[in-house]
Amino acid sequence: MATTTTTRVKAAERYATRIALIASLGAFFYGFEGMVLNGAIKAVGTTFHLGALAKGVAGSAGIIGGLIGAVIAGRLSDKVGRKTVLMWIGPFLLFEAVFGAFSPWLGGYPFLLLCRVVGGMGFGAATTVGPGYIAEIAPAAIRGRLIAFRQLEIILGLFFAGMINLYVSKSAGGSKQVWALGLYAWQWMFLCLLIPAVFYIVLTATIPESPRYLVSVGRDEEAKQVLARVSGETELDGRVNSIRKSLGAEGTTKMSFKAIMSSKWAGLVWVGMAIAAFQQLTGINGVFFYSNSLFEAVGFTEAMALQQTLLITFFKIVGVVTGIMLVDKVGRRNMLIGGGTLIFVSLGVVATVFTVAPVVDGKVDISHNPLLGYLAVGALCTFILGFTSSWGPIFSIVMGEMFPNQIRGGAMSLASGADFLVNFMVVLLFPYLIAWSPAGTYWIYCAFGVLSVIFTIRYLKETSGKQLEEMDELVD
Repeated sequence: MATTTTTRVKAAERYATRIALIASLGAFFYGFEGMVLNGAIKAVGTTFHLGALAKGVAGSAGIIGGLIGAVIAGRLSDKVGRKTVLMWIGPFLLFEAVFGAFSPWLGGYPFLLLCRVVGGMGFGAATTVGPGYIAEIAPAAIRGRLIAFRQLEIILGLFFAGMINLYVSKSAGGSKQVWALGLYAWQWMFLCLLIPAVFYIVLTATIPESPRYLVSVGRDEEAKQVLARVSGETELDGRVNSIRKSLGAEGTTKMSFKAIMSSKWAGLVWVGMAIAAFQQLTGINGVFFYSNSLFEAVGFTEAMALQQTLLITFFKIVGVVTGIMLVDKVGRRNMLIGGGTLIFVSLGVVATVFTVAPVVDGKVDISHNPLLGYLAVGALCTFILGFTSSWGPIFSIVMGEMFPNQIRGGAMSLASGADFLVNFMVVLLFPYLIAWSPAGTYWIYCAFGVLSVIFTIRYLKETSGKQLEEMDELVD
């Protein structure tokens, strides 16, 4: 009997893992799309005759769309279902892939911005609904690692798109050149977004609805069927009753943002929003700004972009795999504290390098001091390990599981909205900060790293191993 039970549980975990990988495909698109834009942005600027500000707007338009999608998607998933919203995301991703590529003939630069916003709405919604959906279908013992797949898929999306960009650009002789069928190389880069978009649309149609949502709309028998497949349990009346009780009298579809922020869970939601903000303020979009300069200082040339990409990707994968392996054993809170410490120490090293290095023509010059270059590159790799093993994946884990069933959709919208809003502000302000002082900019990030660790120690409670129906215990 014990062997049969173990076999059933293992089969259920494999099924839950497959579902989690599919539900995380929005993150793969997010990474893929970000790298496509990175490879295409200079050529896009040439095609549309854009200045620096206009190129910046094109880059940040996806973040604006992400903010819109994040704020809308959580509450919408409470009303129509998690799976339904995940399936609706697919056409948004497809829209950017197809029409973004042909934007020169469909309305030019303004239409390209529209495509970026629409695509951003898709991955913003995926960022909100995906982790919550996975949390609601995953067995508690492996819930953390299943949600953490999201970070791994972002990295894989970045890597594969980078390889495609490199191949297309070299084949065409540059991203600004016409390659095939009269299309520029950058247009083919955009068309490659069809690959993850189509996979997303096809595969999300195969996943089940969240059992928590099914209980909330009175479809208990369907909920039991899903729970049986993802947990391996056979006696599920008690679990379904527990879910129904946790939904409370108001139910999961009736609480507005105002009601959530006026409820007993308001403090918990503020903690979630603060964790979301700290995830951006710890420097992920800033440290890489000077990464090319750092690599050049230790002998990497522009022609060695592939080796540089492979090195960064290696440390990203090592970091996220470490996080996946440890998160359910060590705990979310401890991982954030430990990873946050690595982050602020490495940021302090980068800031120190920029403080002591000479400034030539307004730019930090470490070309004549390889020791400083190696030190900065080492700090960059340490930062990557710290972020991708902790604040990168674990932010999504905490967001997906820390909120009680009654408010999960709406609370995740608020937290994800805070994430995209702060991301937009960081991207918008970073060029001005770096022009003011590279060293000062990274000291600011270092300070936020320290604050993130202090905040986590003081306010974040451990969610590892708890059933979602126990999250009310996080409220004092």
